[in-house]
Amino acid sequence: MIRILIADPDPATRKALSLLLRRKLGVNGIVKVGDVESLIRTLADSPPDLLLLDWQLYGSPAPETCRLLQKAYPRLKIVLLSVNASDEAAAREAGADFIYKGAPPEELIATLTRLLRKNSIVTQTLRN
Repeated sequence: MIRILIADPDPATRKALSLLLRRKLGVNGIVKVGDVESLIRTLADSPPDLLLLDWQLYGSPAPETCRLLQKAYPRLKIVLLSVNASDEAAAREAGADFIYKGAPPEELIATLTRLLRKNSIVTQTLRN
């Protein structure tokens, strides 16, 4: 089973992303957190296959957080989410994929499908 962690301070965004992932990708292993402390606890308990990390998650700058997480969890795929499209270059420099929150849902699904297909535990849902 694919496990995705959504780390975003906005409960409505977490819920919307979770519903989209369930409906479009058939992913049921979704955990949602709203702050850096919960993110760290969740990663320590059971690292996911993919992390959707909001640029504005309280507590630490996103690129720095991304770099630290990649050192601690080298297999973790990270997608930085931002309302500012110009954050893409900094996300890429930090080693993360990037999704602009204003992009259509299809773009998010296409990016996540590509990333999850690289993962060896891809479900049949994603292969179709």
